[in-house]
Amino acid sequence: MAPPPGSGTHHQQQRGDGSVELPVAQLATLLIGASANVGSAPSSVAAATAAASVTRAPATATATPSASSSASAGSSPVEAAAGRFRAGIGAFGGLLDELVSTVDKEREELRRQRAQLEADRAALAEESSRVACVLDDMEPVVLNVGGSFFTTTVTTLKNAPCPSLFSAMFSGRHEVRRAADGSVFIDRDGRHFGDVLNFLRDGQLAYPPDGVDFKYLLELRAEAEFYGLVGLMSQIDRYPFNVTRVQRAAALNVEDSWMYEDGQDEVVLAVDRPCQLLGVGLCGTEGSLTVELEVYQVDPEDFSNELATLCTCAQSFTKADGQLLKMMLPAPITLLPSHVYMMSALIKGNESYCCEECLETVVAGGAKVQFLCWESPNGTNEQRGQFPELYMRVLP
Repeated sequence: MAPPPGSGTHHQQQRGDGSVELPVAQLATLLIGASANVGSAPSSVAAATAAASVTRAPATATATPSASSSASAGSSPVEAAAGRFRAGIGAFGGLLDELVSTVDKEREELRRQRAQLEADRAALAEESSRVACVLDDMEPVVLNVGGSFFTTTVTTLKNAPCPSLFSAMFSGRHEVRRAADGSVFIDRDGRHFGDVLNFLRDGQLAYPPDGVDFKYLLELRAEAEFYGLVGLMSQIDRYPFNVTRVQRAAALNVEDSWMYEDGQDEVVLAVDRPCQLLGVGLCGTEGSLTVELEVYQVDPEDFSNELATLCTCAQSFTKADGQLLKMMLPAPITLLPSHVYMMSALIKGNESYCCEECLETVVAGGAKVQFLCWESPNGTNEQRGQFPELYMRVLP
């Protein structure tokens, strides 16, 4: 009769090779018990391992197994697992230390940024306090310019945009030092400051359009540059001081007349050093005419390809203006050696004279101006046309 379940009696089956096979349930019980007591009873692991080895060893060998061989066979996988566990703990500790170090660095950076922010706030508060104490824009200001006294307002002095000296001086960001009489001293020549102040008041240079005192204009320009008044410098540059007259026509034909029916009269040129184009000389007329002048930067390889429009202006003339008409540009145009330029004049009105035997190269004022081969829409070219001369300023 078979024993009842749970009676403690286990059946063993002997294989053909003499080994004994334990039931699966009995083997599992031994292994579970051994794993539960790994830390406290290594002998249990050895016992479980020995029990498991019964399935492989012959029956006669399982009765007297060696204690040392059983312990070695059982402890090797456990120690390997424990070693991997310790290695994992070590790696985790290293990562944790790295995380703590990174957090400390971030915390220190936040402290630094907060300190910088507080410093910026303090600086802003100080600047705001200075701005609040600045003069009222309509309050009179007395300027002592080289011993000459001028009275104006902060509003007038701040009319010129940056980089104007006055705009910065009265912005509130700088301390304005005053003399005992309350005036602000500026160490410049006061002879020119009246024109400087008038420019700040109405934006115009109070100087005759036909004035020829170029020495004064150059001195005034130096003052405008000191004060950072770019607009005043631009207006002064319109005057033909240091002008170079580039005469390209050997003769002016006043006996024959030229009709304007086919389009613009054009001339193409290049310079070998930086210059400013101030104006052009045109052929006169027996009646009256209107000139629409345009100046372009053109492609050096294809003069018909306009790269940029530099100037557009118009002016009317009569016989009373003479055989040579002087047409000045609204503002100087800077000509550079690396570029090619075209002047195009659309002339409407009575017939005009014509310049002939024009030079292809003219050297004037230390600059070489080369007139390039080009036939304009109305039939003129580099040797004849409506541009007998140009007015330039050679730049240093």
